[in-house]
Amino acid sequence: MRDTKPPRTVSPRTFSDRVRLAAQQDFCPRFSGRVRRALYNPLGVLLAAAGAAVLCGLAVHPRVFALAGGLLAVAACGVGWPWVTARGLRVSVGYDRERGVEGGEVGAWAEVTNHLPWPAWGLALGDGVRLPAVPGRSRVRYAWAFAPPARGEYPADAPRLTSGFPFGVWEAGRAAAVASRLVVWPRTFPVGPVPPAGDDAAAEGHSTRGRAGTTGDVAGVRPYRRGDSPRRIHWAQSAKHDRLVVCELQAPVRPAVLVVLDADPAAHTPGPDGSRGWAVRVAASLAKGWLDAGARVGLVCGDEVVAVNAGPAQATRVLDALARLGAGGRPLADVLASPAVRSAQVAVRVVVASDLGAAGVGPAAGVRWAILHADGFPGDAPGPTVAAGRVPRAWLDVPSVEEVAHRLRHGTAEASHGS
Repeated sequence: MRDTKPPRTVSPRTFSDRVRLAAQQDFCPRFSGRVRRALYNPLGVLLAAAGAAVLCGLAVHPRVFALAGGLLAVAACGVGWPWVTARGLRVSVGYDRERGVEGGEVGAWAEVTNHLPWPAWGLALGDGVRLPAVPGRSRVRYAWAFAPPARGEYPADAPRLTSGFPFGVWEAGRAAAVASRLVVWPRTFPVGPVPPAGDDAAAEGHSTRGRAGTTGDVAGVRPYRRGDSPRRIHWAQSAKHDRLVVCELQAPVRPAVLVVLDADPAAHTPGPDGSRGWAVRVAASLAKGWLDAGARVGLVCGDEVVAVNAGPAQATRVLDALARLGAGGRPLADVLASPAVRSAQVAVRVVVASDLGAAGVGPAAGVRWAILHADGFPGDAPGPTVAAGRVPRAWLDVPSVEEVAHRLRHGTAEASHGS
């Protein structure tokens, strides 16, 4: 293997090299930053040009003062007109619904009231919405399609209505009033059936129905499928038919599941496409899919706890909690040791985590692990993607972004074997 040495820093040998390096060195970065902010904009250029014209008028000829006056008049009009326009406008923003899904279109609207006797031109709302002129002494409502790029609550900050008319040398604005907010849920995918509970893990209030499942009394027999528990093998029937036969059990009416999300940012790659963002989508998919199937589902993510329940209202509570999940989070070991997880009256606990977070947790009895491989979710700023400890055996293994949809639908034993 070839040795690699760090490149040597070559010191300047000639006087011209020293002069060039000195010219490239920023000796006063704070002062130079202020100068750039003051001059690197149209208003700064106009004022600098007016100052130069004043100096030329003093040193060359008084007629140059006319040029300085014209430049100052343009600057004054470019600042004063937008300022007056902003003072005469009122704006409120909102959405046509309370909830949406990341990537899906929703209707957004803005209502602008112009109290001035003349029209307001050159209006912009936020970063990307340009509004037509608003006539004088009128109220106009504008609507457009908005596709939220990520989960969360919109608008995160009150948008500003700005105007730079007529010259665009300076923009004045005022904050908009938020009439309604939009809660954007994580994107979800179809999932497999609810995982079966252990033989002694039935939840409080557990009851069964005549449909084939994984708990309750024996409902019949069927041929063995890979992944079936050896405890369910019917040895007498297997010997009679010379092949393995298993007992088909009843299904629970409302199986109870607790979904635990590892939201600790130190255990994930960052960004909406990092392992943390996709772990939120996986948890949302499992919770929503099982609630739609009739299960009772609860959620624990950091300090946020949604008690176990069922029905469409519970799906709304779970998805709202995941949509509003902040940037912080506790270590997974602390979450698993909390009373919300240990004392939950559920038959199944599913932990959604990256391999980085799961590697730092000891053995956890009665837990099914949904593991996302951090190196398959690089995100915005890839960090350490190799787990430093032993990763638990995964019930649902998700190696990369491309595999998420397929693994959620077909990647578990229950989905593969149809139990």
